[in-house]
Amino acid sequence: MPGLKRSIAWLANQLFPAACPLCSGSFSPGWQQPFCAACQLGFRPLPPAHCPACALPFLAQNNSSHLCGRCSISAPPFSKVHCAGLYELALRKAIHQFKFNQRVGLDRPLAQLLDRAIAADCPCDLIVPVPLHSRRLRQRCYNQSLLLAREIGRLRGLPVAERLLLKHLDTPQQQGLSAPEREKNLRQVFGLDRPMNGERILLVDDVMTTGATATAASKLLLQQGAAEVQVAVVGRAPSESRQ
Repeated sequence: MPGLKRSIAWLANQLFPAACPLCSGSFSPGWQQPFCAACQLGFRPLPPAHCPACALPFLAQNNSSHLCGRCSISAPPFSKVHCAGLYELALRKAIHQFKFNQRVGLDRPLAQLLDRAIAADCPCDLIVPVPLHSRRLRQRCYNQSLLLAREIGRLRGLPVAERLLLKHLDTPQQQGLSAPEREKNLRQVFGLDRPMNGERILLVDDVMTTGATATAASKLLLQQGAAEVQVAVVGRAPSESRQ
């Protein structure tokens, strides 16, 4: 029976060779990465010079670890940001396809990229996705952050609290808003389904631009009893300019 399964798998690979989930190009024989080599050339990692608190990339080329201007004035409630890469080029295209064009099959390869960016010993008891308001969820039919969170949970063997964090108000799209507008947009929009009990949270989202969403959600989780919140995002915007 194992030999038959291997034969069927070999035949399936010959008839339907694995393809890149972003560009649909065929993978080279033995290729083990989630995206093809051409697409991965467009995935730029977070540079060494970045804010240690919010992961905002700096223009300087040296390995600078000082806080950015925003974090030096007001430290964020989350303790760390993990990101798969800069929100530009091929990674931005992949996230847009996943988020806006019903390409839900990108959840697994994007989560694989994100999982690699999270330290193996990251202290985490519970994975929490950033929620969508019910009206937005009906329009989109899925929450991209929840799909990513489920995959991260599967890869790490960690529970995912799918409805712990709730979004009560249907705020305008964050895209195109300035940092102060984003912060105002998110005041008192989140709620919790239950109080926390000292859990260490990994908050999962697709993109971080100004950090307003992560800040608002983290503040609430900590106020309600979480011990720590770390954030994991696929893409980190290279500046706080409007994305």
